Amino acid sequence: MHTAPISLYAPRMSVPVMLVHGLGSSFAHNWGVSGWDDILASEGFSVIPHELPGHGSAPEAPGGENEAVQRLIDAASELAPVDAIGFSAGARLVLRAAIAKPSAFRKVVLLGIGDGMWTHRVNPDGFELADLVVQLLETAGNDRASVERYVKGFTEMPPLTELSKVTVPVLVVIGDRDMVGPADAMTAALPEARLVVLKGVDHYATTSNFKCQDEVLRFLSE
Repeated sequence: MHTAPISLYAPRMSVPVMLVHGLGSSFAHNWGVSGWDDILASEGFSVIPHELPGHGSAPEAPGGENEAVQRLIDAASELAPVDAIGFSAGARLVLRAAIAKPSAFRKVVLLGIGDGMWTHRVNPDGFELADLVVQLLETAGNDRASVERYVKGFTEMPPLTELSKVTVPVLVVIGDRDMVGPADAMTAALPEARLVVLKGVDHYATTSNFKCQDEVLRFLSE
């Protein structure tokens, strides 16, 4: 008798999972190449792509990061509550949206962000894209000027005390070689957060790491 394969991460969920890519990248390059969309779909999750302003087909955000946050909130609210997974600049955006409207989310996953988001602040006036980000945006087919304008629209991160407003479960995953790590202070400021540190993993290897994928799937299925 034929039986369907048993999911390692049962029960299967009907909650949509919104994926937000990193700076200079795209949904296809950040989540498709590393297999996230296929893995999530195979486990019964409905995948919702969300692109950063000025990336892919998403229009730029003249209102800067605040407009970008509102766009994400609006998209999540249409399907609320959603699970949201963000990487790097995408995680920054997801976190800010969860602070502003936690009711739009069931669970939040933050990949590749940490305390450095507060200690290493971006100076928009003197900002230049890192060479690796330039390579990423060129590979993804993004316009460099559009990506630069998005970064220049960044606002200062809210105080860590504001993270107490994120009242939903949060999983933080960061490599021990990530330049924005560690993530201890950020995780401690979140009321219901768990931190996973990936040994020997740098910033850009986070999303392709098997342990990262496994931890996220288990978290979403709890």
